[in-house]
Amino acid sequence: MKAEACRFCRLYAICVLAFAVLAGSVAAAQMAFGLQKFAGNEYVALTLALNAVRSLGPGVTGSALLLVFVLWAHPLSPQQLHADLPRFLRRALLVTLPGYVVAAAVVIGTGFLVCRGVLGVPWSSLRSALRHVSLLDWGMGAVGAMVDAGLIVLLAWRYLPRLQAGRSSLPMKLVLAWTFGTGLRMTVGLVLSLLLPD
Repeated sequence: MKAEACRFCRLYAICVLAFAVLAGSVAAAQMAFGLQKFAGNEYVALTLALNAVRSLGPGVTGSALLLVFVLWAHPLSPQQLHADLPRFLRRALLVTLPGYVVAAAVVIGTGFLVCRGVLGVPWSSLRSALRHVSLLDWGMGAVGAMVDAGLIVLLAWRYLPRLQAGRSSLPMKLVLAWTFGTGLRMTVGLVLSLLLPD
């Protein structure tokens, strides 16, 4: 039981870091090249920081959680999954907020390093960008992360035992979970973004 809890949390930490580095790098490159066309280099850090806190951080957190549930459950027997799943659903909700904070910080850090290397954006612009990120932005990101985690926990509770009972390979389970979960998560995220204040 203790080893399974450690494995779940280790997988989650690795996935959050990997997705955050990837998301931060890609977002920074896209923003840097996009805003450079309009001489908007001074807005890259601010745009990146707001994007990381409000949308990329929650998205990274949820994507990591979705992947971890499939990876964690894959070696378990259906009986063991049935016995352990309720405890790990609660654990998933508990690690979401710390995961969100780490994801947002890593996205901002990675993204700024890319901007610094590609465009030579000065370090002072990062400080300025972080001053413009308000507690409301962090709060909206945290709400988004928790809603996404709640949706993934609901999906895991409802469909993970069925996915495990199907005896599919790990790549097939990942494809099924990602394909089914992503569209639903995007729809909920869009509705949430319309409901939350700017």
